[in-house]
Amino acid sequence: MACALVLAILVSSVLHPLSLTTLADESDNNRDALLCLKSRLSITTWNTTSPDFCTWRGVSCTGQPQLPLVVALDMEAQGLTGEISLCMSNLTSLVRIHLPNNQLSGHLPPEIGRLSGLRYLNLSSNALSGEIPESLSLCSSLDVLALSSNSVGGAIPPLLGTLRNLSSLDLSSNKLSGEIPPLLGSSPALESVSLANNFLEGEIPLFLANCSSLRYLSLQNNSLSGAIPAALFNSSTITEIHVSMNNLSGQIPPFTNFPSKLNYLHLTGNSLTGIVPPSVGNLTRLTGLLIAQNQLQGNIPDLSKLSGLQFLDLSYNNLSGIVPPSIYSLPLLSFLGLANNNLRGTLPSHMGNTLSNINSLIMSNNHFEGDIPASLANASRMEFLYLGNNLLSGVVPSFSSMTNLQVLMLYSNQLEAGDWTFFSSLANCTQLLKVNLGGNKLRGNLPPGSVATLPKSMVNLILRSNYISGTIPLEIGNLSKTSLLYLDNNIFTGPIPSILGQLSKLVVLSLSRNKFSGEIPPSIGNLNQLTELYLQENELSGSIPTSLAGCQKLVALNLSSNGLNGSINGRMFSKLNQLSWLLDLSHNQFTESIPLEIGSLINLGSLNLSHNKLRGKIPSALGACIRLEALNLDRNLLEGSIPESLTNLKGVKVLDFSQNNLSGTIPEFLETFTSLQYLNMSFNNFEGPVPIGGAFANTSSVFAQGNALLCSNVQVNDLPRCSTSASQRKRKFIVPLLAALSAVVALALILGLVFFGVNLGMGFPCTS
Repeated sequence: MACALVLAILVSSVLHPLSLTTLADESDNNRDALLCLKSRLSITTWNTTSPDFCTWRGVSCTGQPQLPLVVALDMEAQGLTGEISLCMSNLTSLVRIHLPNNQLSGHLPPEIGRLSGLRYLNLSSNALSGEIPESLSLCSSLDVLALSSNSVGGAIPPLLGTLRNLSSLDLSSNKLSGEIPPLLGSSPALESVSLANNFLEGEIPLFLANCSSLRYLSLQNNSLSGAIPAALFNSSTITEIHVSMNNLSGQIPPFTNFPSKLNYLHLTGNSLTGIVPPSVGNLTRLTGLLIAQNQLQGNIPDLSKLSGLQFLDLSYNNLSGIVPPSIYSLPLLSFLGLANNNLRGTLPSHMGNTLSNINSLIMSNNHFEGDIPASLANASRMEFLYLGNNLLSGVVPSFSSMTNLQVLMLYSNQLEAGDWTFFSSLANCTQLLKVNLGGNKLRGNLPPGSVATLPKSMVNLILRSNYISGTIPLEIGNLSKTSLLYLDNNIFTGPIPSILGQLSKLVVLSLSRNKFSGEIPPSIGNLNQLTELYLQENELSGSIPTSLAGCQKLVALNLSSNGLNGSINGRMFSKLNQLSWLLDLSHNQFTESIPLEIGSLINLGSLNLSHNKLRGKIPSALGACIRLEALNLDRNLLEGSIPESLTNLKGVKVLDFSQNNLSGTIPEFLETFTSLQYLNMSFNNFEGPVPIGGAFANTSSVFAQGNALLCSNVQVNDLPRCSTSASQRKRKFIVPLLAALSAVVALALILGLVFFGVNLGMGFPCTS
C-alpha cells in the first residue's frame, strides 16, 4: 500500500508541476515540520545531522530527488511520547501516518483535516484523549482510519460516514458515546467496521446493515438496543458479525440469502428472544456460532450441515428438549457450550470418538442423565470439562488420556467412585488446575497414594458432600499451590493434619461438618493468605490456638458446634481486624467474659457467641462494630444491662439476647433501628414496659417472654398488659405522699393545741 501511495504522489507531481521555487519552499517546510515532530514526540532514531530527511527512519518521500516531499511516516512501537503537534499538518503531501503502539497522548489536532491527500491514518494503542475532530471528514481520500485502544471520547463525527473512499474504520476500545452515525455504511467502499468496547447506544443504522460491500462488523460490548436489522443477516458479502454484549432485543432474523459467506456470528449477551432459527443450519461456512446469554427458547435446530463449525455456544438460555445427535458428530468442533439450559437426554456413548477435536465441553446445569461416556477418555485435547449439576450417575470414568485437562467440574450429580481408579488417573493430567467433585455419592476412603500423585499444579480441590470417610492423607501437604480446599460435609475422622499448615497458598479451607477430633493444630496459623476458615460441626476440643493470629487476612471464621473451651483470647482477635463476613464461635463451651478487643472488629457483619458459658457484662466496646447486621449472644450467663453504646448499631437486622441473666429496662433506642427484623430478649430479668415504636410494632418479630417484670401496652406474645400509664403511676405515688403529709400536719396541730392547754392549766397570767 505504501508503494502505491508513493506512486500516486509521483504521478500527481508530474501532472501538476510546481515551480522549483515552490517545491524548494515546501521541501524546507517538510524538514522544519519533521524537526518539530522530533522535539515534540521524543524521536531518538532520526539522524538530523543528515540533510536528507528521507533517509530518517520511518520517513518516506517522493518528488524530485533534490526537492523531496514527505508522503509517509511509519514508526510503530518506537517509544514515542508526547502530544501530536500541529506541525504534522505542515506535511501537506502526507498520504500515510502509521504510529500505533506508542505512548502518544493529548488530543488529535483538528488541523489534521488539512491533509487533503491523507489515505491512511493509524494511531491505535496509544494514550490519546479528547474527541475525534470533525475536520477528519475533510480528508476525502481517507481509506483507513484506525484509532483503537485509546481514551478518545465524545460522539463519532456524523460526517465520517460520508467519506466515499473509506474502506476500514476501527474506533474500538475507546470511550465513545452517543449513537452510531446514521450515514455510516453509505460509503460504497466500506468493508470493515469495528466500534467495539465503547459506550455507544441507539440502534444499528440501516445504512450499515444494508452496506453492500461490508465484510466485517464488530459492535460488541456497547449499549446498543433495538432489533437486529434483517438485512444484516442477508448480506451477500458479510463474513463476520460481532454484536455481543449489548441490549439488542427481539428475535434472531431468519437467514434467506444462500449461499451465505457468513463464517462467524457472535450474538452472546443480549436480550434476544424466540427460537434459534432453523435456517442457521444452512450457513455452511460457519466456523463460529455464539448466541449464549440470551432468552432463547425451544429446541436446538439441526446443524448437521455445519461441518466446519469449530465454536458453538448456546449456554445461558432457556433451550429445552434433546440435543440433536448431529452436534456430537461435528468433526472440527473444539468448543461446545450448552450450559444453563433445560436440556435433557443422555450423552452418546461415542461422543469422545466423534468429537475428536473437542477442547472445551461445557454442559453444566441441565438435566442430562445416565453415565459419563467412557469414550471421553479418547478426547485427548480436552482442557475444560464441565458436566456439573445434572442427573448423571454411574462410576466416574478414567481421565488418564486427557493430559491437557485443566478444569474438571462434575459437581452435583449422582456419580460414584467405584474403586476410585478415576481419582488415581488424574495423575496423568499434568496441567490440572481445578477439580470439583462435590455433591456426589463417591463414598469410601481416598485410596492410599492417590492424593500424593495429584498434579502439583492444582489450585482448587473440592470434594465436599460425598460421604467420604477415613482420615485426610498426609500427602495432601504436597499440593503446595492449592488455594481452595473444600472437604466439608463428609465423614472424615481423626485429627486435622498439622501438615495443612504447609499449604501456604491456601485462601479458603473448609473442613466443616465432619467428625474431626482433637485440637485445632497451631500450624493453621502459618496460613497467612487464608481469608476463610470453616471448622464448624466437628468434634474438636481444647482452646483456640493463639497462633491463629497469624491469619491476619481472615474475613470469615466459623468454629461453631464443637467442644472448644477456655476463654476467648481478646488479644488474638484484635489482630484479626480484617474479619468482616462472619465470626461464629457458637455452640461451644467458652467461659469467662466477652473480651473488650472484640470491639476492634469494626468491619464485622455477623457475630455469634451464643450457646456458650460466657459471663459478665456485654462490653460497651461492641458499639464500635457499626457494620454488624447480626449479633447473637443468646444462651449464655451474661448479666447487667444492655449498654447504651449499642445505639451505634444502626444497620443491625438480627439481635438475640435471650436466655441470659440480663436486667434493667429494654433500651428505647432499639425503636430507631429501622433495619431490625428479629429481636429476641426473652428469658432474662428485664423489667418495665416494652417499647412500642419501630421494630416493636411488628409483634411477630419481637420476643420478650420469660421476663417476669416486663409488661406491654400492646399485645407482645405472652407479656402482661401494663395496668397504668407512666403518668398514672406517678399519680399513684403522689397521692399517698400527700395523704401522709396531711396526716403529719394534722398531728402537729393537735399537739400544738394540747401544749397550749397545758400551759393554761399551770396558771400563766393572761394579759389584756
